[in-house]
Amino acid sequence: MVECKVPELPSRVEEVASMARNIGYDVLEVIVQKRKSVHHSTCLGPGKLVEIRKLVEEKDIEYVIFANTLPSSQVFKVQRQLGGDVKVIDRNLLILEVFDKRAMTKEAKLQIRLARLRYTFSWGREFLRLEGILGEQVGWSGPGDYPYSEYEREARKRISRLEAELRDLYRKKDLIRERRHELGFPIVALAGYTQSGKTTFFNRLASEEKNVGLGPFTTLSTVARRVTVPSNDGNTQFMLVDSIGLIEDMHPIILKAFNTTLGEITQADLILLFVDVGEDLSDLTRKLASTDKTLRQTGVTSRIIVCANKIDRASQDHLEMALKEIGRYFSGAPVLQISALTGKGVNNLLSKIVSELKETAVKTSA
Repeated sequence: MVECKVPELPSRVEEVASMARNIGYDVLEVIVQKRKSVHHSTCLGPGKLVEIRKLVEEKDIEYVIFANTLPSSQVFKVQRQLGGDVKVIDRNLLILEVFDKRAMTKEAKLQIRLARLRYTFSWGREFLRLEGILGEQVGWSGPGDYPYSEYEREARKRISRLEAELRDLYRKKDLIRERRHELGFPIVALAGYTQSGKTTFFNRLASEEKNVGLGPFTTLSTVARRVTVPSNDGNTQFMLVDSIGLIEDMHPIILKAFNTTLGEITQADLILLFVDVGEDLSDLTRKLASTDKTLRQTGVTSRIIVCANKIDRASQDHLEMALKEIGRYFSGAPVLQISALTGKGVNNLLSKIVSELKETAVKTSA
């Protein structure tokens, strides 16, 4: 696991190492080189690559995973310098591999295949000159005998087929979404950074047993369940939607591939935005900024309730500082302190959800 750490960007090597371990990689070494800027040709400096090559040979390393995003030219140059059969992948390809390992539905699998094709599409010329990214031969006769124009034409056909299949799935999901509204069920969507506790909360309310705690991106596809909240003036019912977690600096192609999931967020009547207040304050601030940016990019206009989750893991002093940071990025939005794991504060949150939905219904009818 390697990273070129430049001053203006946060380190992501631990995050990437966690993703790798969670899908079965045995991380033998973590190497971080601090530079003023990434090397124009190989991301890391030549001396550091020599050091890594020795480690690859000594420990029989199969993969070198970069916490950085690498253009195709750098991937192939690094792979060539490291020699042997070592495979070089960057952060985005690892994210797609995590998606691939976790995907359970047809929709998620199609989205992953489409994202991978789009992400590597411009790499065609390098594919034809060298072995493929993961050691695969490209085309019927391998790189040497397969003209670039044919590779590009075939890739475009595959992308078009996947897009057509996904459009059909999107239409069906739109019909389901419309049907929910026709039946009078408002939609409450869960949003937030990956590992913030959304699925734990979903399981508690929907009496489900969806997997949790498997590392980043445990949830890849949207799942919706009807929830009933009893009260003195009658029951309130709504559709609770769990969705993919957000992550810092996710490549636009990957985000675009999951626009169905993000669509559930943008079309919700109410958004529950989960924030892990047990995290280190600097990490919390970065993730709040990333979440705010992503929600703005997706055009969210729905009402938001911020769920300050995992209060069972935060001291009172830390919690107060975390709440101040939340207020900086989501001023005006109500903030409720909860623990989805223990249930503390969940009843107060449900009462707030009911009142917000009733207020929205009154405004809509007016």
